[in-house]
Amino acid sequence: MKATRVLAVARKTLRSLKHDKRTVGFLVFMPLFMIAIFGYTFGGSLEDVSVYVVNLDPGVGNASASEAIVAELAASGVLRVEQVIGPEGDPARSVEQALAEVEAGNAWAAIVFEENFTADVLRSVADAGSVPTGVPGAITIHLDASNPNIAQAIMNEVQLTVQGVIVSEYHLLPPMTVSEVRVYGEDAEFIDFFAPGVMGLAAMMVTFMLSIISFVHERSTGTLDRLLTTPVTEGEIVAGYALALGLVGLIQSIVILVTAVALFQVQIEGSPMLVLLIIFVLGAGNQGLGFLLSSNAKNEFQAVQFMPMILFPSILLAGVFWPIEAVPDLLRPVSYFVPLTYAVEGCRSVMIRGWGLGDVWFQLAVLATFAVVMLLLSTYSLKKRR
Repeated sequence: MKATRVLAVARKTLRSLKHDKRTVGFLVFMPLFMIAIFGYTFGGSLEDVSVYVVNLDPGVGNASASEAIVAELAASGVLRVEQVIGPEGDPARSVEQALAEVEAGNAWAAIVFEENFTADVLRSVADAGSVPTGVPGAITIHLDASNPNIAQAIMNEVQLTVQGVIVSEYHLLPPMTVSEVRVYGEDAEFIDFFAPGVMGLAAMMVTFMLSIISFVHERSTGTLDRLLTTPVTEGEIVAGYALALGLVGLIQSIVILVTAVALFQVQIEGSPMLVLLIIFVLGAGNQGLGFLLSSNAKNEFQAVQFMPMILFPSILLAGVFWPIEAVPDLLRPVSYFVPLTYAVEGCRSVMIRGWGLGDVWFQLAVLATFAVVMLLLSTYSLKKRR
């Protein structure tokens, strides 16, 4: 091996990169993009978790331990108190109203301060050092535990806030109960939260990457140009690709779903067919996206450059591994422009919450719109090529 020949090959390779401005930009800006998105995402903490509060405690005189706790919860930044339902009216109806918001997915929890909470706390303070009389102050938290990270964060925040406020006001911590009632995800574990995200991510990665690679390959070998000379229309070509790669993503999702149920007992409360429908529509849309992006690449290397630009934001911002509520404010709006976000949310809602088509229609409509737009744009790009 001669050093001069090695250097000659190296110079030739660098010279070819030098004339490809898109590649030079990729090599410079992609590392900056990756470290920025990783740094901001991993630097985030849970905040703005929506909850409803039902305060059935009328207080004692001018004192209200429950109101002090609610005010502290609202100011914490971790929880976003959507509405406080006061002690007036029918207690059962008040709790039912808050539970309806949790069941509809509009809030992660309904925090209920039971009647006479302040009176029970004051009695416990007066009984300090003696045999307790009566019942301790009680708080019941009705949780949507389809996301265990959020459920645990709510429980921790409520317990710490209650302890902090009561100790600050009364200089001791009397007996109290903070109980948990799960509206969804009664027996859910982390694998139940994790599996739907992995299914969506796997389908997205496979269909997106296969569409880019296969399209560039067929274009470089001349197969695509020969196909365009036949009576087959551009729309038929794109639809055929979408059907084929959508089925590939679907088969992969079936394998993941069966394996997760067989080995890890992942729960599926809703319809498995609805889950697979969501995955199929996601796959069709990503096939169109890959087709469209690869049509704007001059060679295979430029086509591959699109992969991290799409995959990294999807992996980090779509709620696959951690909640969107943990994504920093700067990046959180981007999450709602990532199609995978809606696929993951839809699959989790069906598998853990047991929702049906009428409950996940919005997520499915977003994915269907994304698929139609991408496939139409892909068809247009092919027409320009013809």
